[in-house]
Amino acid sequence: MNRNNISTLGWSKLSWRSAAILSASLGLAACAGSVPPPTAQLGASAQAIQQAERAGALEHAPAEFQSAREKLAAADAAMREDERTRARRLAEQAQADAELATVRSQRATAQQAASAVRTLANPNSGVPGRAPAASATAPLAPSGMSGTSTWDSPRTLEGTP
Repeated sequence: MNRNNISTLGWSKLSWRSAAILSASLGLAACAGSVPPPTAQLGASAQAIQQAERAGALEHAPAEFQSAREKLAAADAAMREDERTRARRLAEQAQADAELATVRSQRATAQQAASAVRTLANPNSGVPGRAPAASATAPLAPSGMSGTSTWDSPRTLEGTP
C-alpha cells in the first residue's frame, strides 16, 4: 500500500503512532495490575518468624529477629498501599532474616549443650587447682599388693589367667 491509500482510509501517520503507543501503554498497565498479591509469601514469612521465636532468637539473634519483624511489618504496609512487588520483596527478605535468626539460635543452643556435655564428662577440667580426674580406661591396682598383680595379667572370658 502506498501513502495515498492509507490517507484515503482516514488514518494518518500520527494516528498509527498514537494507536501503537496507546496499545503499548494499555499492555503495560495490564501487566502491572496482574501482579498477584503475595499472601503466601507473607504467611511463610510470618511462620518463619514464629519458628525463630520458638528457637530462642530473641536471646541468641536479636538483630536478625528484629530485622525480620520490621520487614514483615513493612511488607504489610506495602500491601495496604497496593504495592505488591515491594510487598513480595520485603516478605522474602523477612523470611530470610527469620531463617538466619533461627539457624543462629539453634547453633548457640547446640554450643551450649555441647559445653554442658563436656563439663559433665570432665567436671574437673575447668576448675583451677584441681587435678584432672583419673582415666576410666586404666584401672587402679588394689592397695597393699606388691609384685605382680592379677590386674596386670591377661584374663580370659572365664576370668582365669
